[in-house]
Amino acid sequence: MAEKDSKRRILLRNVNLFDVEKGIFRNNQDILIEDDLIKEVGKVSHAVDESLIQMDCSQKYALPGLFECHGHFAWLTTVEDEVKKKTLKEFVVRGITQVRDVAGPVQTLKRLKDDISNGEFLGPDIFYSGPMLEKSPLTWEECNKILPRDTVAVNSNQDAKNIIQEISKEGASLVKTFGKFDIDVFKYLLAEATEHNLPVTHDPGPAFFHSVPMDRGIDLGIRCFEHGKSPWPVVLVDDLKSEHDSLMEADPETKEAFRRKVFSLGVESISSTKLRQLIDKMLDQDVYFCPTLYPFKYLENHPEEYNKDEPDKFKKIFEVLYTVSHFLTKEIIKQRVKILVGQDGNNPEWTVNEMELLKEIGLSESEIIKGATIYPAQWLGIADQLGSISPNKKASILILNKNPLEGIQNIKTAHLVLQNGKIVFQE
Repeated sequence: MAEKDSKRRILLRNVNLFDVEKGIFRNNQDILIEDDLIKEVGKVSHAVDESLIQMDCSQKYALPGLFECHGHFAWLTTVEDEVKKKTLKEFVVRGITQVRDVAGPVQTLKRLKDDISNGEFLGPDIFYSGPMLEKSPLTWEECNKILPRDTVAVNSNQDAKNIIQEISKEGASLVKTFGKFDIDVFKYLLAEATEHNLPVTHDPGPAFFHSVPMDRGIDLGIRCFEHGKSPWPVVLVDDLKSEHDSLMEADPETKEAFRRKVFSLGVESISSTKLRQLIDKMLDQDVYFCPTLYPFKYLENHPEEYNKDEPDKFKKIFEVLYTVSHFLTKEIIKQRVKILVGQDGNNPEWTVNEMELLKEIGLSESEIIKGATIYPAQWLGIADQLGSISPNKKASILILNKNPLEGIQNIKTAHLVLQNGKIVFQE
């Protein structure tokens, strides 16, 4: 009896609880929490004692703690310590209690995760990939000057074996591949990742000339893709697709001329038939898609933050990238592909901004919530621990004042946040 009484126990009473399977709220439920786990859900009969904290949540709305699904949190280690701590805390007090981090030095991310887990400061639980992997020359080599091994070259099977072993040893939860790859090395890397139980997410790279385009990536077993523009070269109309494929080994100037031509066409360059074929393949293979629309929208309005010397040029580029990403994602949403909510950064506001953009283009509030709760948990293979409010799962819970199914902006109305059974924010 003494052992039971020593547990930290919280009872949330009469709350409307989001059912991630049905996409609806179940009214007037109780949630009993013991230490860091959810013990019971439903109408809970409980022994009242001094160790039990009871909280009336009538007319409140309970969601599983949210995921940010495309974070880059290693960059927070390059800013002042107080800014880092403030930013990480802001994620949690907004109910974003987990992040899927998709590129950064693996040891840097491990230290950051450990510091949060050990209570050095408040922040989301980080499920990280370690470095972005690509064949030389590295597209984002410049990043390594600030964050060494932010991106790592994989030019051989031995490189692939070494990096998968390294990130697995350092506690990685996934693998992030990018851009250029020798296809045989890529296949070997996928096999090594599978051997270490690490799911792979793929960013095919810049707008065109992908060495592992989405359709081929799906055939090779990839089940998640990053960025709304990624399908573009796969779904070009016939004449442009033929020209694109004939230029795979062309010189950079020729490729740039092609890019400018297709950018001038925008969505008119897209074949609806090929897009539907790709979407059908995504559905058939249960592929997840993380469109990260908000950064393109932001940079369209603030191009000087990307390139202060040629803001007008880059404003036009980001305008096209956003328009095309918007169009492709909207069509993917229509066919009910599983969407992940991700922002491509580390700004606490951007995750909600992404949700609001997804709502604008047709994703329902319930699917947006799933894309920040159960879908990332399923893809990471941790749905037995997170993603829903269920017995024996981690007690990371967001309680809202307003119903988010009546408007996704209500996700901002946090009343209470628990992370691993601890109250980290209370209105």
